[in-house]
Amino acid sequence: MMFNIELERAIAEIRIRGARKVGLQMPDGLRPRARAFASELEEATGCVVVILGDPCYGACDVHQEPGLDLLVHIGHAPIPDLRPSSPVLFLEVRIDLDVRKGLLESSRRIRDRVGLVATAQHLHLLPEAAEALREMGRIPLIGMGDRRTVAPGQVLGCNITSALAIRSEVEQYLFLGSGYFHPMAVSLGTGLPVLCIDPHRGPVDDVATLTEKVVRQRYAAMAKAKDAKDWLVILCDKPGQRRARTALRCRELLRERGMKADIVQLTEVRAEALLPYRAEAVVSTACPRLAIDDGPHYPIPLLTPSELEMVLGLRGMDDYRLDQITEGDTSG
Repeated sequence: MMFNIELERAIAEIRIRGARKVGLQMPDGLRPRARAFASELEEATGCVVVILGDPCYGACDVHQEPGLDLLVHIGHAPIPDLRPSSPVLFLEVRIDLDVRKGLLESSRRIRDRVGLVATAQHLHLLPEAAEALREMGRIPLIGMGDRRTVAPGQVLGCNITSALAIRSEVEQYLFLGSGYFHPMAVSLGTGLPVLCIDPHRGPVDDVATLTEKVVRQRYAAMAKAKDAKDWLVILCDKPGQRRARTALRCRELLRERGMKADIVQLTEVRAEALLPYRAEAVVSTACPRLAIDDGPHYPIPLLTPSELEMVLGLRGMDDYRLDQITEGDTSG
């Protein structure tokens, strides 16, 4: 596995702008290289680099630090329908892996019509994967998502519109990338099987077992929330997660049914930040991953807006839907 980061683009941008103070932001997995990146930028341009040490989970989480001439954000593709208030340069990380080897090793598990999806770090591999699948006699399809994605086939933790665009035309999906959340999101959102080629784990893997476990956890959280009368609605103030209209709607749905409900605005959503309010349940309009990844560790039920609708009887309990942040959701 090889990483490809084009720091030359950042050096050129710093010189063009005459930037003197530059912020450097990246996800946790790249932080061990942060000081080396900073040194290279400073030596090449004479600028002062400030490494932003707060957690960074995606392009929805761009830190707009006052006084910076430029922010260099490494590791994620931009979200086109977000417009940062100050200059940001996104440097995508390209991760190379042997796509053909993984496909050949798992050829018996790959169905005839396959949807291809990937994270930003692996989008450049989709054409090679499609070609290899055609050589194997399969029909690969790549869907176009909404304006929170930059390229066909891209999926985010909060957005699988590229997969949904071809839902009726495929029998399964093949995910190129690392980790379980993105393929699990595709599985939950489409109801179809998903196979993974992961540069860290190697061979193609199936996420069905994990998806079933997560669904059971989510139904358990909803069951606990059914008797709650006192709710908090979380509004995240990160630009890419700020769904103000959704938060207001959730609050009104609860109040219309005689429940107490208040909106709490947070930057980092943590269990300890909610304890002083003594609510019985929480609905989060921030990143959908919070409820799935962190929900089991909260002392009270933590739901998504779509799960709240099920608890309130607006949809049947057998109609589970993945919460997504789609184009335009964060505009108001």
